[in-house]
Amino acid sequence: MTDKLLLSLANASAAETNLMAEHGATPLAKKITTTRQGMLADLKAIGATKDLEKIIEAEKILVNRDLTDHTNSPKMASSLKEAQNGLETIEEHIGIVENPAEYQTVNKSDSLKKMRDRRDLPKDGARQAFRSHDTRLENLDAGRVSDTEKDIIQQRQKNIRIAEKEYINRQYKALGIEPPKPNP
Repeated sequence: MTDKLLLSLANASAAETNLMAEHGATPLAKKITTTRQGMLADLKAIGATKDLEKIIEAEKILVNRDLTDHTNSPKMASSLKEAQNGLETIEEHIGIVENPAEYQTVNKSDSLKKMRDRRDLPKDGARQAFRSHDTRLENLDAGRVSDTEKDIIQQRQKNIRIAEKEYINRQYKALGIEPPKPNP
């Protein structure tokens, strides 16, 4: 490499790698990792409950914390505010789906084929918010984060997918449809 700028970049990149390794070995970095491992264990336990409301509340805690403590750009703030709105939409729809008569209105309003899934259930606001939040977490997982942070993000995705399945079960119940039997 004869270009001084490229050589400077390569040297800075190598120096950063060395500094990150040194940083990871510090007592504070180890304490942060231990705390994150505790968060991961909590998220796994929350997912294991399959409690739709608990999973959504856990996501709200993490999204609100990210918004207040970790936002570093207008785009990130916008994405997190959208995530907050999506989680609020899910909560609102949980209340609606619990009332079969009220949910029939949603079912009728989403009668177009493109607004329904392969099971003929409405892709209502909650279902759209679940998909959006899952995609946001997928994008977050692609970022430059530690292995423990990736594990947390992946567990959050699993939890959101569990919550969506639980919501779909409530859709079936509200519409008086027998859910398909799981494959053995």
